[in-house]
Amino acid sequence: MIDSHVAWFEDHVRSFLTGDPQDDAHIELKRDHSFKVLAEARAITPTLDLSPGLARAAHLAALYHDAGRFPQYRTYKTFKDAQSANHGHLGVRSLRGHAALSDLDPATRALVLGAVVMHNRRELPTGISDDLSLVTRVVRDSDKLDIIRIMLEHLRPGGKESDVVMLHVEDDPERYTSAIVTQIEAGRIGDYALMRYRNDFTLLLLSWVFDLSFRASRRMFLERGHLDELCGLLPRTPELTRIGDRIYDVLNR
Repeated sequence: MIDSHVAWFEDHVRSFLTGDPQDDAHIELKRDHSFKVLAEARAITPTLDLSPGLARAAHLAALYHDAGRFPQYRTYKTFKDAQSANHGHLGVRSLRGHAALSDLDPATRALVLGAVVMHNRRELPTGISDDLSLVTRVVRDSDKLDIIRIMLEHLRPGGKESDVVMLHVEDDPERYTSAIVTQIEAGRIGDYALMRYRNDFTLLLLSWVFDLSFRASRRMFLERGHLDELCGLLPRTPELTRIGDRIYDVLNR
């Protein structure tokens, strides 16, 4: 059980509310996202052969993975790391500074902090332990699945509007960055640093399929209709149609 951590997290998030409707909406967005990532992790872990302790570490890491988003937004008013600070690093600093994990044994604490600091890296480093790799990959898959939900709410025609959530990309319905397409054609995830247009964000979300670690995650992506909806948002060019076909093949291997 992680009930005491859920209660602590709720109190912690409330400390960042200011009464300003726009600022508080962004804080609440990340609060809700954190709990939905926890729910995704709780759906993935039963499909894996995990010990209770390892599953608990994955759930705690999912809850806390975006702990750095709250001080990030308060200080910089953005969720774009390149324009502020690495929110994985901020999260570890915040959790340590508030002794949020003081009730955990050292091994579990190290897994949670390791997953928090690595959940937003483009690739996991080599040489980490099997347990840390597994916990981090559960968090990364869970995070991606819920971010896709959030982004679709903003990418759909007539959807929600937030320059902060959209990471300040340009709204040009026909333009996209060819370098991101090249990355996907090579079977690699797109690079945030290359994004300029809303279509780039859609392509980035599609490319995340290459980084989903578990069969359950890929099944959720497909069954929720994310592939069809994301592809439907892109310009209808032969190049982008091939991208959709490639992603479909990956999901159905």
